Amino acid sequence: MKLNEPYEYIYCNGSIGLHIATMIVYEAKINEDGDYELETHSHPIVKYRLQPGGTVWNRAELRDCRVLCREDDKRITMQEFYDFVSGVGRMRLADYEGNEVNMPNSLDAPMWKGVLNNLGIEIEWPIEHIEGKDAPQDVFHIDLVFKQNPEGSKYKYTCYDYGTSDVIFTGGAMLYFSAKFNDIDQLKQELQNCMLSYYAAFSDHKFKIVFGSMSSNEFDEAIEWVNSMEADLRKEADEVDV
Repeated sequence: MKLNEPYEYIYCNGSIGLHIATMIVYEAKINEDGDYELETHSHPIVKYRLQPGGTVWNRAELRDCRVLCREDDKRITMQEFYDFVSGVGRMRLADYEGNEVNMPNSLDAPMWKGVLNNLGIEIEWPIEHIEGKDAPQDVFHIDLVFKQNPEGSKYKYTCYDYGTSDVIFTGGAMLYFSAKFNDIDQLKQELQNCMLSYYAAFSDHKFKIVFGSMSSNEFDEAIEWVNSMEADLRKEADEVDV
């Protein structure tokens, strides 16, 4: 079934493509009552940027795909970008249900930013509405949750952003963060990598990342240390030619 333009950019199973058509497959099956019934499968046909024609996503169902934007309005908000990257994590959890939790790494968000750049999809910088005035958001507070992984896991701990803040009231947005680590030094490195990668990915904006914790714990020292290094990390990222 060929679709009409403008087409939509969709995501599933680690890929983004322009949804140009849908292949509908009918499968005859015997139901619990012993009767034949038709089961319908809808597989997206997508066009990639540098490839002619279309490619069938035969391992993806249309219902499982996430719509990003249309080709005639190639923009998403920072909040939609957060929802997309954290949604990648939820999809992975569904893929690995019953196994060790497999959340995306903090470096996945800047990586997806690069993919969207190549597709010409713009991430709109969030505007905060504070005391009747509009201004670009310049501080992102990332409140972290820490959990100990099951015994036998490759990494002892997992931390991730709490996923909520006062952004609903200010009009701002969040940045996605998730990482696994074994000790304080690894956590410090993960937090630094997160800062550096976001600063490099959004190098045309001036903003500050501040890490926090939902409750006082043994990792407060690492958080405070990385926050104290923020200005140096910002400078380091500015000096990187990206």
